[in-house]
Amino acid sequence: MTGEPLEDPRPARYTDVEAMVEDALSRVGKTLVVGAPLGLGKSVPLVNELYRRASDDPSISLRIITALSVAKPRASSELERRLVEPLADRIFGDYPEPAYLEPMRSGRLPPNVTVSEFYFAPGSMLSSPGAQRSYINSNYTHVVRDLLDDCINVLVQMVAEEEIDGRTWISLSCNPDLTLDLAPRMREHHRGGRRSVAILGHVNRQLPFMPGDAQVDPSFFDALLDGPGCSHDLFGPPNRPVSTEDYAIGLAASALVRDGGTLQLGIGALSDAITYSLELRHRDPDTYREALTATGLSARYGELIRRVGGTGPFDQGLFAATEMLVPGFQALYESGILKRRVYEHAGLQRLLDEGRIGEQVTAETLETLVESGAVSEWITADEVAGLRRLGVLHDGVAWEDGELVLPGGKIRLPANLGDPEVRKKLAKKGLGERLRGGTLAHAGFFLGPTSFYRWLRELPLEERAQIRMTDIQWVNELYGRDGLFGRTR
Repeated sequence: MTGEPLEDPRPARYTDVEAMVEDALSRVGKTLVVGAPLGLGKSVPLVNELYRRASDDPSISLRIITALSVAKPRASSELERRLVEPLADRIFGDYPEPAYLEPMRSGRLPPNVTVSEFYFAPGSMLSSPGAQRSYINSNYTHVVRDLLDDCINVLVQMVAEEEIDGRTWISLSCNPDLTLDLAPRMREHHRGGRRSVAILGHVNRQLPFMPGDAQVDPSFFDALLDGPGCSHDLFGPPNRPVSTEDYAIGLAASALVRDGGTLQLGIGALSDAITYSLELRHRDPDTYREALTATGLSARYGELIRRVGGTGPFDQGLFAATEMLVPGFQALYESGILKRRVYEHAGLQRLLDEGRIGEQVTAETLETLVESGAVSEWITADEVAGLRRLGVLHDGVAWEDGELVLPGGKIRLPANLGDPEVRKKLAKKGLGERLRGGTLAHAGFFLGPTSFYRWLRELPLEERAQIRMTDIQWVNELYGRDGLFGRTR
């Protein structure tokens, strides 16, 4: 592989990790505070090269901030090795091991290197005092704030790349969670002269390309690593066995899920048990109710189940809002349970949930939006743009000087949707056909077995677009996100 950049200079494209890191050092100097995403999205080759440079050069100060670093399990005996190695090879393939991980565990990091994680795999650092002392106790929602306070100046991330309609795009894929908020803030610090920064992407052809918020222009990055040998296997933790206790808890929890509601799932056997119970309830409600009766749940919690949840199939379906997108949502999607689309308009969504409008756009849709107060009577240019994005208005409708210009430009109407005559004329030529832009899931990151990644890769692009991988602020923040037309970046 060559160390020369590929053709496009913005971002610089490299096929050699050493040359790319050399470029980063020339940008930011020898004091490096490197951020790498949680779990799957960290670029291990880039982090390893930065670690190698610091190990060889004591004049470099390197701090790595990340979470959930994983490596192949170590066998402590010949018998363990024979049992563990075949399983580890199947799970990890040629996934590279973080070079800092074993020295961090054993307390042998070079004096000029610090590794701080904000999430450990449970029990993984019990015998590592140094790792515990360097741990960052940060709420996931506040990690961006804490990284900026720690003066992060290098961000490294594994990404996907795809050509769409003749244009090349980059996807933050499995980890838009922090990067969507962090990278622009780093740029602000750079422009303000506070510190130089380097935002580095590593293209892995095995990573699913997720559109929507996770889809960014290549210029989002200062440099991209891509080329022969730059892609590697994605580690895929297998599903753990589901115990009888997990099934019992999952059955109870599934009865508290309301049709038309929103679901969050975590990783692990309990999540799988809940998923199985929801599928059973949907495809075979009679057997499901028998199970509730046989376990005593109906007798003990019948009133609670009727008031909060249900025992019938999911006619409206569920929506997913979750930090972590787990394989359970694949099962719910394929079984027809994950099907409730949600739109970035609080008023419109409320009317959908109440059954006052449907996804088919009609004259009554516009009338209900206005009469409910979800849309202003005297509509603004921003609201017109928002209604076009949602598919309520035809793409050809424009707002000019307080008037609505219908497709073709010949008909102009006062921008007064409170006037029935205006709505009537708008309904003839200015409405869309169906609502659009609805999503089935909001998630910050994903992790799962390799079959889960393959499923995401093979989903048609329009279906992948309904799984909205986005920033963790959007997923976790409870307040201040209920504006009329969502956010703009």
